[in-house]
Amino acid sequence: MPLAVPLINRVHRSRSALLHSLDPQTWRSAVITVETGNTAVASAVRVGLAVALVLVVGGLTGHRDVAGFAALGALTSAFCRPDPFRVRLPRLVVTGVMVTGYVAFGAVLGAARVSLATEVVAIALAAGFAALILGALRVVGPGPVVMVFAAAGAADFADSADDVWKASTAAVIGAVVGVVASLAPWFATWVQREHPHPSPARSSLVQELKRIGDAELLSRSIRIVVAGGVAAGIVAAVGLQHPMWAAMGAVATLQGVNYHLTVTRGVQRLLGNVGGAAIAAGLLALPIGYWGAVVLIAVLQVLAETLVTVNYALCSLLVTPMALMLTALGAGLAPEVAVDRVVDTAVGVVIAVVLAAFTIAHHDATV
Repeated sequence: MPLAVPLINRVHRSRSALLHSLDPQTWRSAVITVETGNTAVASAVRVGLAVALVLVVGGLTGHRDVAGFAALGALTSAFCRPDPFRVRLPRLVVTGVMVTGYVAFGAVLGAARVSLATEVVAIALAAGFAALILGALRVVGPGPVVMVFAAAGAADFADSADDVWKASTAAVIGAVVGVVASLAPWFATWVQREHPHPSPARSSLVQELKRIGDAELLSRSIRIVVAGGVAAGIVAAVGLQHPMWAAMGAVATLQGVNYHLTVTRGVQRLLGNVGGAAIAAGLLALPIGYWGAVVLIAVLQVLAETLVTVNYALCSLLVTPMALMLTALGAGLAPEVAVDRVVDTAVGVVIAVVLAAFTIAHHDATV
């Protein structure tokens, strides 16, 4: 009998959580809720310029096939934006190393020609590790989904050790550009011989990494591993071509700190992907070439970074075509792939929300 009561309470909480995810009011709120007080256009422009710069250099130097990995490295500039510069620097370096490491990791998987099942398990575990490290360091930004994207893209690209080297080198260059772009205003104050404003106290990286053992961080990371692996496995089992996109949908959804935010992000990502896929299909059908794609990627990146704090659905509406066009730079994609993106993301979102509901914490039961 004593065991039955907690089990009944757990079932009740999970049922309430699932009903919350299906409530039309939840969906309306996810769409209409906007926050206009935290937009940072200057930071968004720096991210867009960093991405554009490495894509332009890649195009001019004849390395268009790996320019996308340099752009992923440049996305380091999208992390830690709210942090003071002194606090931001070491965390950006860690993030840049992680993005580069995940490109190399994915490329090694591809070059080794591992089975799809091995790739899914390996990248799902890597996603959980990324969530754990970024969470412990309190790194704000796109989250571990960027690392998953980097690893999955590199796995699809690499067929040899030379490909591993090329993709990894491009990612390193991009990460350096991203760090410099993010810290540019800080560097400018030193050039002008002005002493920067002191930053508020913040624990060192070593101290914050000790939070890896935190039960909440571990729980969230484990859920990301399970949801990403299950979502990708289901998509692969039914014969769709991009199982890791499902994993990315699951990872992005579970980056929320509680169930309410998980559902909200899931709804927003799903709706944003539907609209974004329609935009992507139209853009991929146009004969814009490499340079047209570079311009569009940069513009979409700036707009997405500007809107990410306003409404995540609007951000996803722009990130989806940007990500697909970035992928198309090296691999080439047909417009029909946009449909796969929607389906794969939907699987990932559903798996993530259901798993979160069945593992909901007691303090989340108010949803």
